[in-house]
Amino acid sequence: MIGNRKQMVVDKKFQYSISLKSVVFPLFSMLIISTVLIYFALDNNIKIEEINSNQAEIIDTFLALPQLMSPQNKITLDANRKFKINLGKSREIQRNNTIVIYFLIIMTIVQTIIIFTLSIFRTHRISGPLYVMMKYLREMKEGKKPVIRPLRKNDEFKEFYDEFCNAIETMYEHKHNR
Repeated sequence: MIGNRKQMVVDKKFQYSISLKSVVFPLFSMLIISTVLIYFALDNNIKIEEINSNQAEIIDTFLALPQLMSPQNKITLDANRKFKINLGKSREIQRNNTIVIYFLIIMTIVQTIIIFTLSIFRTHRISGPLYVMMKYLREMKEGKKPVIRPLRKNDEFKEFYDEFCNAIETMYEHKHNR
């Protein structure tokens, strides 16, 4: 708010404090949700590996039986085809689990950044007017009459600001009328 009134962070302590507090609960809840979902996704991947291993053993068992050893045997061919289909589906599920894990992590980070940024913008509408009023008080303390300007359209504390400015004007009028 210095000079061109474009500075978003005018009161670092207040704005960062509020912004950090704004992201704590959503971040914490997303981390809990993500942790639970990641646990189940990883657990699913482990179970899928076990299923794939078990299926490989079943195929080996099939192939150990003399009547099924022939590569042209209909039962062997059907079991091998089903095994390959299941293996492909298992890998697809594992890939989907991995995508879900990365998606959750990325969305948690994105959500945190968005909430933090929005909080900075929101607190700017509070910090801006307070910053201006503190500037006026400093100028008055130095014996200068502050040049009062209107607040921006979306700033907070407009009524308080108007009363504050009226008090300054009244004070200076009384000072000059003596």
